[in-house]
Amino acid sequence: MFDNILFPIIICVVVVLFVVIVRLFRNKKNQYDERQLLARNAAYKVSFFFLLIYCSVCGLMQILDVKWADAAVQMFLGVILSSVLFCALCVIKDAYFSGSPKRNTYSVLFFFGFGILYLIHLMLRLSRGEVLWQNGELTTLVLYLVLSVCFIALCVISAVKLIMEKRGAEN
Repeated sequence: MFDNILFPIIICVVVVLFVVIVRLFRNKKNQYDERQLLARNAAYKVSFFFLLIYCSVCGLMQILDVKWADAAVQMFLGVILSSVLFCALCVIKDAYFSGSPKRNTYSVLFFFGFGILYLIHLMLRLSRGEVLWQNGELTTLVLYLVLSVCFIALCVISAVKLIMEKRGAEN
């Protein structure tokens, strides 16, 4: 039981420390222009309605007695997917990054680092004999798989966007 709780607690502590360090060394607040603010608002709207539809479908499946995952796994999966959808839309629409290329590189490294961290944790738990699917339902282990895939996908999207911006600036 303690092994299952220890890793998420460590992840939360690392994230909180990362945010505190970034806030301490931040010299100015992110400045977004009107176009970026409108794109962020549109991304909020899309991710909110995605989460609303996802929760409705999960609720309907619960009413129809279709068991595919525990209720906690279903809800965390919805939160993860809607958050990643928001980030991806913001990156694609050029509303995620600030004007600092250094911070943009840190964001890519952050996405990659957490993707690899969740992948390592998933592999460790799979090596202990845990499974992704048990008794006809997804287990909590699938959340680590989804987080790993989502963070690595955000890393790829962000890196491609930064490379495209760099090439555009050179021309």
